[in-house]
Amino acid sequence: MSSFIPHLHSDLRTARETRRGATATPESVPRGVHKTYPRMEQIKLPSPEKLSLSLTEALEQRTSHLGVGKSGVLSMDILSTLLGNALKKRDSSLHRNYPSGGGLYPIETYIITNTLNESIPSVFHYNPTLHVLEKLWAIPEEIPLKELIVQKDIPPFSTIIIFTSVWKRSSAKYGDFTYMLALLEAGHMSENLLLVSTALGLHSRPVAGFDDSMINKLLDLDPLLEQPIYSVIIS
Repeated sequence: MSSFIPHLHSDLRTARETRRGATATPESVPRGVHKTYPRMEQIKLPSPEKLSLSLTEALEQRTSHLGVGKSGVLSMDILSTLLGNALKKRDSSLHRNYPSGGGLYPIETYIITNTLNESIPSVFHYNPTLHVLEKLWAIPEEIPLKELIVQKDIPPFSTIIIFTSVWKRSSAKYGDFTYMLALLEAGHMSENLLLVSTALGLHSRPVAGFDDSMINKLLDLDPLLEQPIYSVIIS
């Protein structure tokens, strides 16, 4: 085994103890923050439905689909139930249905889709507090959806959900250890999405191999502040 991996792991674990690179005291870092796009159109999602599939059944049936799933339009009702059960902020607190280091929630959620309610292919940001989609802009014709994925043998898909990390949201408290915490959080979030997708009969698959530069351009990200780290595709 290469010495790179254990050295990297040990280095990040040590950073957790020393808070190397931290810029604030732990108690002064704001919790439960997320991005908003107040100048963009807000699309209010309906209330998420309760899931009819049990957790046991969802775990047993979950798989990373290789083929095309249900054809047709991804409705607002389905998307609301997917995002609401998996990622929405709880009404009674700052917490959501997945853990986050220090309750800082550095991960943002973007939805890039070409089938939502038969609208033109567009990019959306999910606001977990208001449970709304913030419509950012149309997908440029020169950026085909499938080109966002590096793995070319993946069949066509209609939607890709991108998780990005806003590093400074956690690094002020945790320093370098932020990197590990952000990856863990994105994993928790994706598992929620995959299980809810299974309960809704959607075909989904996690994908880590995507074109970073193309997604940065499409989402208008500053890579020094925010970067894509994981994704889930829905066909």
